[in-house]
Amino acid sequence: MDHYDIIGAGEGRWDVQLRDSLSVVGYVWRTGAGFIAWDWADRQVGVFESLPRAVGALGAFAAAS
Repeated sequence: MDHYDIIGAGEGRWDVQLRDSLSVVGYVWRTGAGFIAWDWADRQVGVFESLPRAVGALGAFAAAS
């Protein structure tokens, strides 16, 4: 999570941006099933047990794209 800014976007929702940039990597919603991560193109990356894991998966997905 060191390379990203986590921006609150409402209750249980976060936008994930590259640190010191306006480039959006994706966003995360907290649900009953866990933390669901989507990339910048609205593709679901997965469901995770914590916000840090969801952000890490977004970063890995963005690096692979």
